[in-house]
Amino acid sequence: MSSSEYARSVVAEISSHNLDTWVRPGTLTKEAEESVRGHIHQELTSWIFYRKLAADCSRANIALHGFAMLWERSAMECMHDMHWMEKYLVTRGGRSKPTAIEAPQVEWPDNPVEPLHPCQEAFTVEKKLLEDLERLCSLAQKTGETALSDAIQRRFLRKHSKHIKNLADLIQQVARVSKQPGLGLYLLDRELRKHTGMIPWDAVNDPDIQDKGIELLNKRISEGLGLGGMADHCGRVSSPVDL
Repeated sequence: MSSSEYARSVVAEISSHNLDTWVRPGTLTKEAEESVRGHIHQELTSWIFYRKLAADCSRANIALHGFAMLWERSAMECMHDMHWMEKYLVTRGGRSKPTAIEAPQVEWPDNPVEPLHPCQEAFTVEKKLLEDLERLCSLAQKTGETALSDAIQRRFLRKHSKHIKNLADLIQQVARVSKQPGLGLYLLDRELRKHTGMIPWDAVNDPDIQDKGIELLNKRISEGLGLGGMADHCGRVSSPVDL
């Protein structure tokens, strides 16, 4: 066999293989693949739900532009998470098989403008996303798909847990200001506009940021203790601010 014939035979042999099976690990079972596709569908469904809320809040008859920014951010995050999950599935040898997205039934009331019910709906949507991720993580651990389990825990679970707490706080705030509609809702929406759609108390519900705050406080305390020998003539220890 000549070298050219040998080369053609090698190319033909490789070309006849399904290379997805080479990439796909044995731990990515059919059930796990279907579950990933199911979560992709749920992210897309959540995306169009949040897009509907954002569009409603932008209407002139409602004009809650801070809330609109919040739902815009939520929709973009769902789309980003969907894209990441789809890319992950393909890189692991799986296939993307999109399914029809259900139209959201939510409507933002405008007579009167009442935000409590749609905010509760948003909380339910976020809770379903978290529960589906937890189910997917458990399945990945069961099948030994540790890469998927680790990715879900690092990338999604803590983030969604914080989102749920933020939305629960928002529902409480909305319920509080809705007792006397008008000014309270305007002020809450203004806060959301000021933070370009981010929940104003987001950092309070973030354990990582709280850890950083404690570390900074401990550092400042340690720096203050290190100045213990530098007392003034009155016996007062100089603080870092004084220095």
